[in-house]
Amino acid sequence: MEQPSETKKSEQAAAILILSVIIIIALIYLVIKPQMADLKKNNLVAAKKGIELDNKDQQISNIKELEPKIKAAQAKVKKLAIALPTSQKVGEILVQIESMATNSRVALTALTPSGENLEASTETTLITTGETGEEAITGEMPTGGEPQIGQYTFSLSVEGSYGSIVKFVRSVETNLRPIKIEKAEFSAGEGADPGVTATFNMSTFYQK
Repeated sequence: MEQPSETKKSEQAAAILILSVIIIIALIYLVIKPQMADLKKNNLVAAKKGIELDNKDQQISNIKELEPKIKAAQAKVKKLAIALPTSQKVGEILVQIESMATNSRVALTALTPSGENLEASTETTLITTGETGEEAITGEMPTGGEPQIGQYTFSLSVEGSYGSIVKFVRSVETNLRPIKIEKAEFSAGEGADPGVTATFNMSTFYQK
């Protein structure tokens, strides 16, 4: 049997090489290139998600930085609601007065609302409801617009030492809900250590 010539061997080697190149090119186009495209797409998606995650982290960081400011603002709103309530809240102011009197060691002997408050409490507001012209009577002001400030006046009398009454007055002046002393009258008893009686006309304020 004849051995293949060198020329045939070269042709076979060339054919194998060409076939290998064709197979490699086919693999590149049919397998590797689509995988590379998918990989590139996945990298872009991952990069986008990474940017979104960084943005979320930044937002969370900003919210955490704002949290103390939000809490401080909420505390101010609560204080404002106490200092200037949306109604007279007579019970609350009476409790505050009694607490200040107790802490100042004075005896609260009388507390009387002014007659103006009784007149104000009977005021009503007419509100037109719809196009029928019907009117409803309510004791509250209609919502909307600038809030109006109402004034609640009362008088009280306290008894105690001069120093205790001074302390009581200072407590009133520094109370969270503003109380204005409109008038003050003092009288002292007789004896070596006379007590002092003080009568005050006061006002406090609210939104109406």
